[in-house]
Amino acid sequence: MYREVRLFRGLKHPSIFFYQLSEMEEIKGYKNRIFSLFFLSIAVFGLISSFGIGMGSLSNEIIKLTPTSFELEKFLFFLGRLIAGGLYAAIMLFFSSLIFWTISNEGEYRKLVITQGLVLIILLLEKLTFIPMSLFYSLEWYSSPLSLGVISQYLTSNSFVIYLLGSFSLFKVWVFYIQYKGIKRLTNQKNWIIWLVILFTNLFFWSLNALLAFLNISTLI
Repeated sequence: MYREVRLFRGLKHPSIFFYQLSEMEEIKGYKNRIFSLFFLSIAVFGLISSFGIGMGSLSNEIIKLTPTSFELEKFLFFLGRLIAGGLYAAIMLFFSSLIFWTISNEGEYRKLVITQGLVLIILLLEKLTFIPMSLFYSLEWYSSPLSLGVISQYLTSNSFVIYLLGSFSLFKVWVFYIQYKGIKRLTNQKNWIIWLVILFTNLFFWSLNALLAFLNISTLI
């Protein structure tokens, strides 16, 4: 069966999408879709940085820097975020898929990458919600009302725990659903194994994100 991959259709009708994906003998437009996802990730990271989101540490240095040096620092920050967007896409698409591929009985790696393509779109949509929250409400990402970060701030003052719980949001529930539907259809693995791997894989990324934020390093995940 030869079909063109339509990623946004997979978000609307995941059951149909993954059934068709599992039946494909060849994934038409695979390279173009991967390239588009990389470009989308880089564009979203660039858009967020263009609003100055995440530049808190740099803003604190404005008094110490000359106007020229400050503009150079801003450019380097923007360039770094573009690179981060590319790295983010690579990790989400290829590294995560490699983990899921290890539990596969019959799944093709490229089809798991396509599954993670849907996940990447969801995560980028979540990042776009940080723009209005930051500009209009001056909220950090971990204080999103769509996450557990707000509740955690009432329960503890531990920054790492706040960042970790702030990584879990309604968008991540969507991610879990998409990953389960895709991995189940493509790998034909037992449910408990699939859920265990999904949980620990995502928990690893959330912990890494929390650690980077705790160390005051610009977060990627």
